[in-house]
Amino acid sequence: MSPQVSPAMEQRDRASSLDATVESGIAVRSKIWMPYGDIILQVGFTQFRVNRDVLAKHSSVFRDLFSVPQPANEPTTNGCHTVQLYDSADDWAELLAVLYEPFQTSASRPLGVVAAMLRLGLKYDIPESRKEALERLHYEFPATLDAWEKVDQLSKIQDQKGIHVDLLNLVLQCGVHSCVPALGFACLNEFYTLEMLLGGVRRDDGSRAALLIQPCAMLIVALERLLLFQRESLSWLKDEAIVPDDSCMSQSLCKREKMAINHSVFWKCPDEAYDLGYTLDPWDEAWSGKLCESCERAAKDYYEASRQKGWASLPSFFGLPEWKDLRDVE
Repeated sequence: MSPQVSPAMEQRDRASSLDATVESGIAVRSKIWMPYGDIILQVGFTQFRVNRDVLAKHSSVFRDLFSVPQPANEPTTNGCHTVQLYDSADDWAELLAVLYEPFQTSASRPLGVVAAMLRLGLKYDIPESRKEALERLHYEFPATLDAWEKVDQLSKIQDQKGIHVDLLNLVLQCGVHSCVPALGFACLNEFYTLEMLLGGVRRDDGSRAALLIQPCAMLIVALERLLLFQRESLSWLKDEAIVPDDSCMSQSLCKREKMAINHSVFWKCPDEAYDLGYTLDPWDEAWSGKLCESCERAAKDYYEASRQKGWASLPSFFGLPEWKDLRDVE
């Protein structure tokens, strides 16, 4: 007995379930083993004894599955029929823990929980699970510049080493396209060289978070586009048509101060790259008071206009449609 899922998803999930198998071939009882459970989910070689009413309440896929009468002679384990699933056992452990402990809500959830809620919520049509995962992702990686400015650090998803890499792989696999521009930018702001993108990052547990082929190729192209854009957006640091301003009364002084600001943000990289954060970050208050009033106003106006343009153009850097046309997979 198994729920109906697409062949493509089943093939992918069969491969991912290999990580959860036990070489001995003997099924292992998980910690989620309800004494009054009436159905066993077997994921790889891990078994979960749960209540079909709980699954049917949250998932239309399981609701339809359990509505079909089962053959009387079908083998059982501990009196329970077994449903074979081709997913990650870790994902099911995380999701079932949420379903069976609904009062243990948290302002911040671990990545593994959010990933399980999203992947399984999409695959098995579990609206509450899918909705919560998407809300957390959209909060952390929004589609507006105003919302982006309010996100100083991760708060709805627990931070850990390599999390931006893992999250980018996740949202691309699950079709959460509206989060890709902000999340991709966060990745590039952290891993700003080709070597870093290809090398990945070591997680706290010693494993390595590495970009899959599609996101890696996307970021390599986006990095080059962002660097080209920055040469324009920060051109006020070098272009004398912007600073000194025409009304500047101390042009020599403002030129020297502008050069000092340029030196403070300039990276001695082969491709003359600036900190990518200046693409979207607000005006740096450390620059305030360095230039005369008219030059500072001209620089601020140019910087803010470039920042707005950078956000509007952000999806295009990653080869995506405009913000208004980005749609998540339902």
